[in-house]
Amino acid sequence: FLSPANVADIMLTASLVSFVSFGLSIVIAAGGIDLSFPNIAGYGAMLSTYLMVEVGHPVWVGVVAGVSVGLIIGAFNGLLVTRLYINSFIATLGTLFILSGFLYWLSGGQSMQILPQDFEYLGRGTLLNIRMPVYFMGGVFILCYLFMEKTRWGRQITLVGGNIEAARLSGVNIRRITLLSFIICGLLSPLSGILQAASAGAAAVDIGNRFMVPAFAAAMMGTVIFQGKNVIVGTLFGVIFVESLNNASFILGVSPEIRRVVPGIVLLATIAFNYYAKRAISEMRVHAH
Repeated sequence: FLSPANVADIMLTASLVSFVSFGLSIVIAAGGIDLSFPNIAGYGAMLSTYLMVEVGHPVWVGVVAGVSVGLIIGAFNGLLVTRLYINSFIATLGTLFILSGFLYWLSGGQSMQILPQDFEYLGRGTLLNIRMPVYFMGGVFILCYLFMEKTRWGRQITLVGGNIEAARLSGVNIRRITLLSFIICGLLSPLSGILQAASAGAAAVDIGNRFMVPAFAAAMMGTVIFQGKNVIVGTLFGVIFVESLNNASFILGVSPEIRRVVPGIVLLATIAFNYYAKRAISEMRVHAH
């Protein structure tokens, strides 16, 4: 388990899940939920590879287009929540279904293969024996951490998610901050799909499905471990923890069916911990008074 090659595998799989996890944790920190991120990741990957393989555009055009469409979808989700006042669970669930249809329409239900070598390098290339997605994860982690911990918008996101009434009384623009959180999630999600496609050398229609449970587990850990503080650090820990569990289960010979259960158990355990921790804190405050 601790061999360099295996640790490298864990870091690679963690890096691919990290981008959607960071985006989702920011939405959760703002008091919302985004169920559409797997298909945002999938559609970004499929659009990128379609433009490169079928249309013949350069790699950078495909990647920029994939990330841009994610940003647009994130803004669409945010507007549904902030302007039409639709519950974020319902709004993003609808977006999830819509994108599922668009994915099949764009690809015809077929995988995109024979991808450009320059594109595959993004997922398979190495620098100092470390895969490129790990470097991308490190860069995005730093940016997200600085945004959430060192900027006014990041602190306002945490405030809105922690106590929306206090945020409103403090003069925070709730709608703008909520919209911003969904835009960031939409911007980051395609990176997971694009790098997954580059790593696998193909973009399947269901490429984003593998991110759903581990990203939720990691994001919930990120928002719970430090009770709303250092969300991005907690999420990174959650991503590595979940992927390490999955890797250890594989080494131990656990069947694939059971391995699929592990992230779900982690997610439920995290939610239960959050519930009992908050209740314990409330009881302590009552006794203190």
